[in-house]
Amino acid sequence: MCLLELKAVSFGYQAAIGELFDELSLQLRQGECHLIHGSTGSGKSTLLKLLVGVLSRPFSGERVCQQPCSIGVVMQDPNVQLLRQTVGAEVAFALENSGVPSNKMIDLVAHALRQAGLYVALNTPIANLSLGQRYRLMIAAQLVSSPQILLLDEPWAQLDNQGVDELTELLFELQRRGMAIVIVEHHRGAFSQCVTHRWMLSGGKLISYQPCDEPVISVCQLPGLNRRRDLSLLAPVVVSKALTLQFNDNKLLFHSSGLNLYPGEVVALIGDNGSGKSTLLKALAGIQSDIGALDLNVLGVRPKLGRYGASLALLHQRPSRQLFESTVIEEMQFSLKCYGLPIERGIGMLTKLGLSTLANLSPHTLSYGQQHLVALASLACLQPKLLLLDDPFAGLDSRYVDVVVDLINELSQQGCAILLSNHRVQPQLAVDHYWCIAQQTLRCYRAESLAGEVALKHCDGMVSDGYQDVG
Repeated sequence: MCLLELKAVSFGYQAAIGELFDELSLQLRQGECHLIHGSTGSGKSTLLKLLVGVLSRPFSGERVCQQPCSIGVVMQDPNVQLLRQTVGAEVAFALENSGVPSNKMIDLVAHALRQAGLYVALNTPIANLSLGQRYRLMIAAQLVSSPQILLLDEPWAQLDNQGVDELTELLFELQRRGMAIVIVEHHRGAFSQCVTHRWMLSGGKLISYQPCDEPVISVCQLPGLNRRRDLSLLAPVVVSKALTLQFNDNKLLFHSSGLNLYPGEVVALIGDNGSGKSTLLKALAGIQSDIGALDLNVLGVRPKLGRYGASLALLHQRPSRQLFESTVIEEMQFSLKCYGLPIERGIGMLTKLGLSTLANLSPHTLSYGQQHLVALASLACLQPKLLLLDDPFAGLDSRYVDVVVDLINELSQQGCAILLSNHRVQPQLAVDHYWCIAQQTLRCYRAESLAGEVALKHCDGMVSDGYQDVG
């Protein structure tokens, strides 16, 4: 049975170059799973808004939806959907609006949270959750109403490996029950076991394609193996003999026996959702206020807000939080002006990253991936001594992943120390060390100690699978 159909839809934003959709058509039937791939800024998230029926501007063509038909959607940034203060209240919101008796809500909410793999108390403040955990929360908030169609915007980028595995199993079960699913993803191999239809959004149309085998990355291809350098003569920009990261309420995130980050070094910080990656980055920048005192020096001093100027830059996991100017070029020049640096660096960085066509657009009208690129570009042109990147590849297609990798390598060669977080190893990126958070412990591993496909495994198995702990 066809639940929803788009017939020859054409649409474009006024600021966009050309139309996003050019007589685009799509049918969603019960039990189908559609994977939609496309370049950064191609309109994938806008397509989900069209499917759910909340597109703010008029379009030509038809959107035909079977009545009644309920649709659940989880956007790329789950924070834009949050309405309540606690986990249980957020999931129960839809039930309240549907008139479900209160004595039945708790069991329904708990079941939806278990389906999404989020095992926390119902009174847990949402503010305590990581971005990945909030993505799971929004999945639960949609599933509690048993929608006929579920739309997911880049779940692979937001979830850790365990979350991806759990979601894959869940999607199988939802398909079996007849739910139609649409997944927007840059990673073509994600959720391949569930996918029944594959589409490339290109030139404003959905083009059907067959999956091709992904190249196997062998140990000799891992760029990190070629980066071993003698850094012992350099003064570290981050140094700690022992570190315990915990919140003021004594909730422990992790222990570490010691950390060192040197000029020109690239370190990948990997771990599960909620393990403390973002908290560590913000602690290093001196902007995480709800944690205990840290035995830690960054650029020779204890971390404190406003202490580092242009010497330290932090890319937030939500790029919209650090974009506030009217145009992209003004965004690029803002910090340069504040620190008395040449404003020509702004347009130069946009040109280098292939973003010059965005210069006069508002950063608030860009896609999530484009916002990530602009925010990163505005920091890179400061040429900081320490660059902290929170999930810098989220929302990027393979082309822009390569662009960001090239930029990281260039900054590293210029002596910038770089610490970047991710849920998993990024095989395209040349790194010196991996900092892995698992089981409330942060350990450091040399890149050259990786062996075979271990580089692509979950960090929980690092020690037993041949990683060399240098922590």
